[in-house]
Amino acid sequence: MKPMGTKLEEPQISEMSLDPVDTNQQPSVMERVEEVQANLAARFPSCMKTMVRSNVKHGFWLHLPMSFCKLHMPKHDTTVILEDESGEEYKTTYIAKRTALSAGWKAFSAGHKLVEGDVLVFHLVSSSRFKVYIVRAFKSNKLDGVFCLRNVNVHAKPIRSIRMKRRKRTSNKAKCLELLPLDNVENNSLMVLDTNNECLVDQYDNDSKDPGSGFLDGIRSLASIIDFKDIKSIDGFIIIVNGSRIDTELSKYHRTKYYELCCSQNSFLHEHLLKNISSKLAAEIITETVSIVEAIKACKLSTSQADYILWDKTLKGFELLGMNVGFLRARVNQLMTVALELQEAVESEKCKVIVEQDHLKEEKKSLELKLAKLKEAMDRLDAEIETLKPSAEKHELIFQEEVNASW
Repeated sequence: MKPMGTKLEEPQISEMSLDPVDTNQQPSVMERVEEVQANLAARFPSCMKTMVRSNVKHGFWLHLPMSFCKLHMPKHDTTVILEDESGEEYKTTYIAKRTALSAGWKAFSAGHKLVEGDVLVFHLVSSSRFKVYIVRAFKSNKLDGVFCLRNVNVHAKPIRSIRMKRRKRTSNKAKCLELLPLDNVENNSLMVLDTNNECLVDQYDNDSKDPGSGFLDGIRSLASIIDFKDIKSIDGFIIIVNGSRIDTELSKYHRTKYYELCCSQNSFLHEHLLKNISSKLAAEIITETVSIVEAIKACKLSTSQADYILWDKTLKGFELLGMNVGFLRARVNQLMTVALELQEAVESEKCKVIVEQDHLKEEKKSLELKLAKLKEAMDRLDAEIETLKPSAEKHELIFQEEVNASW
């Protein structure tokens, strides 16, 4: 190692080599989850769930994605079997109103030593049976993800800024930043390319006594610099929460949907999350927010008020944690109000129809009674006519005798 006073040589980096590919990089948790789902039988639906503290340490409830439950799960409480990869079965209770697994889930969690951050893939092979695949968040005591501090050489010396060849600027307002891991440098320090200044800015401070702290400060600085208005496509969409980049914690589908949601508000919805929120919890909040949005889009007039109330309570909790979901709560409450008004209008019309129907039924009964009386009178008259026939014949004979009498 060179003495601290020795000047480091500037590495020769060409413009085309700013985005190196690490062929030895391990797949992220979500990549492994997507690989598991890709190998499942397509005729059976599946969903994934990232474990949070309440799933594995206390409470022991497991809320399944609401949109998945609406489409595939029973509408009533029932017993659901969880079968692990070894074929062992666990009985759990599915609470339809809360789209959650309750009794029995604790045994499954403890039996498989689940920890916060593990991702479970639930494959619904029958109406009340899940085949469960576990994707561990930790491998050999190392966290998955490019920003794990254990992979940073805290004793390495930071690289000073490197002047890059000038290029024509595409926009004076551009503030696009790229994370550039330099594989040919001993300390793998994180560097940021600022396309406005056309230079690489070292995220470590040469005078810093804590390089690990500088690493996190660099990411936080990056998060504070990026303006969502400058992001032109999902390729430049980076999700950073409290100094941790959590893109790899989200599936491609949820990341895309969350980007669309942020575009609708022209801002990062997670920008003001509380400082003590972990990256796992942040990813869970984002995933559940996307699930609620999908459920809102799929709701119908017949959707129960309990569903709207559950969505609003969940979003309210996210809002208290700093998530910008006020516009979603407003939409939920608007839909709930409109649905209630329309349902009341339908019920009112239905009541009127029922009253009219009852009136017609009574009138029908009255007419049927009158008809019966008329039929009875007709039968009586028919009987009287039959009794008059002998008398008419008798009178006819008397008349004929008079006709035939002698003159």
